[in-house]
Amino acid sequence: MTLKSANGGVTVSQLQSSFAEIQGELKRVLDGVNTGRILESFDILSKVTDAVVDSCEALGLASELPVVETFQRDNFWRALNHC
Repeated sequence: MTLKSANGGVTVSQLQSSFAEIQGELKRVLDGVNTGRILESFDILSKVTDAVVDSCEALGLASELPVVETFQRDNFWRALNHC
């Protein structure tokens, strides 16, 4: 899931794919919590959080510039914080 890129050479397609993967993992976290699999959910959330922090710049989350035209940064952070 990590997309570390010092040269900023990440494509829109890669970003969309990465965000879709992150959203899928966050859904797994919430589904796990709802079914009582708290430890498994925490493990998934920890890995997702680590990947997001490690790839923050490559994902375009460390800048105020738009990442992808349809990307809503506030919603992304709200969903991550909700988990």
